Amino acid sequence: MMSHLRPIAVVCLMLGMVGCSADLSSPDPSPVEEGGAPEASSPEAPSPEASNDPLPSGHAPLAALAPPVDYAEPTRGGRGAVGGVEATPDPEAASRNLRRMTIDQLRDAIITSTGGLYWSDDRGRDILEMLAPSLGVPNYIDTTAEDLEPSLVFQKFLGDASRAVCTEAIQNDLEMAPGDRVLVRGVEPGLTWEQADEAQRAAIDQSLRHMNLRLTGHYIPQGDEEELGRLRWLFRSATHATGGDAARGWRAVCVGLMTSPEFYLY
Repeated sequence: MMSHLRPIAVVCLMLGMVGCSADLSSPDPSPVEEGGAPEASSPEAPSPEASNDPLPSGHAPLAALAPPVDYAEPTRGGRGAVGGVEATPDPEAASRNLRRMTIDQLRDAIITSTGGLYWSDDRGRDILEMLAPSLGVPNYIDTTAEDLEPSLVFQKFLGDASRAVCTEAIQNDLEMAPGDRVLVRGVEPGLTWEQADEAQRAAIDQSLRHMNLRLTGHYIPQGDEEELGRLRWLFRSATHATGGDAARGWRAVCVGLMTSPEFYLY
């Protein structure tokens, strides 16, 4: 009899222990108000006005920030100020520094402007090519980049080249037919300013414009007496200083233009 009751007692004891642990682990239910569900408890958020915490470093309060910039709407097809910045760039600020021609470019410019002449010795050898190391042309042993500074050595040899080439060019114009002349166009090269009448003086001015355009690429417009007057003064002064030799006057104008920075700088 007792042996049959012992398993039943063990089962009852185990059920009692499980019931007690369930009661201890479950919290008390929240009181439910009449007609509603239980309210969830949440911490109250602090008010921004009541917060005295300092702002992080590098941050400013919203009231201290600058107002947004009111950018202007760009106009289609027009130019103007957009956002306070000038839309049209300054051409002077965008330009680069002037550069000197290389020796190869200088040789080509002399040949083109004089109708095929170049600086040569009695044997026909190119003197610029012989002077290339002194003029900064690299030999690819000691130097690999060409020196493009308009140094005194460059100016000296350019002066020698211009005097030799311009003398030959003016002499060729003296011997050529009027339609075949290269530098002195529309007027006889031997005619001085004092010997010329009004129409011939206008032809001399036009020939000065032509020579300036051929050597520098710049055309002197009609009515620009300041720039044309300098060339006319040089022609008349050189002609007078050589005893009325107009060909020497044209040679002086040619040398002056070929040694000017407008010829060898670009």
